[in-house]
Amino acid sequence: MTAPSPSPLPDLSGLTVLVVDDDEDAIEVMTTLMNACGADVLFARSASDGLAYLDTTPQLDVVITDISMPSIDGYEFTRKIREHSSPTRRSVPVIALTGFQQRYVITETFDAFLQKPVDLDRLSTVIRMLLARPRSSIGAPRP
Repeated sequence: MTAPSPSPLPDLSGLTVLVVDDDEDAIEVMTTLMNACGADVLFARSASDGLAYLDTTPQLDVVITDISMPSIDGYEFTRKIREHSSPTRRSVPVIALTGFQQRYVITETFDAFLQKPVDLDRLSTVIRMLLARPRSSIGAPRP
């Protein structure tokens, strides 16, 4: 009997993903996964460092951020993105991640919410779904 062949990794080629997390292991895992899928990955160990990429990175397709971080948490980080002077940056999709088992209230702050450990297929599906939406609906309050 032959072992089933592993399913192919989702294709995220051509996308630039910013991963923001204060946990070194989480950054390493997300960076490795996103790179394996073909994405260009930027990472920041704090929200402040993540915000610096908004002004210095020519292309930024999606932000994946932890919620619970010191100084500036994921909610405040995303609010700062939504207040950016550039309409393109204000509308970048933001996916929130958390390792806590409690359910967070999903607010208009984030475009999607996933729990850690992240399922790669689910994450890539959410990324594709968000990128298929009109940019004007990104960051907009949900009905």
